[in-house]
Amino acid sequence: MNWLKLLHILGATVWLGGGTTLIVIGIRARARGDANAILEFARTVPYVGMRVLGPAWIVVLITGVWMVAVSAAWKFSQLWVLLALGLFAVAFLVGAVYMSRVGMQLERMARANQSTGGSTLVTRWIAGYGLVMAALL
Repeated sequence: MNWLKLLHILGATVWLGGGTTLIVIGIRARARGDANAILEFARTVPYVGMRVLGPAWIVVLITGVWMVAVSAAWKFSQLWVLLALGLFAVAFLVGAVYMSRVGMQLERMARANQSTGGSTLVTRWIAGYGLVMAALL
């Protein structure tokens, strides 16, 4: 059981820490107003999302459900478990519906090597991920 808790905490740490780092990088890129910084952020978000943030939230979900399932002390009917699953669902839906669209637009912009509207997309990404972070915290 302790190894599940460790994996759960590591997954959450990577998910929250990675998201926080990307938000800071996005704020910096937007503040600089430099097209190259915006394009680099646009290239970084999908790369990190698929390789770091995505696997981290999967680990958090699987280990969290697994811990409740194997524990005699925890039940899926407990308020804190229901709240955790509900907030996870909110974070997932914001990510799947809103963040994925913004991420795809950033990726298209980066592939075209054109930063037109990039600052607005970065602002939208920061706002969306801010909602995800608020739900998780």
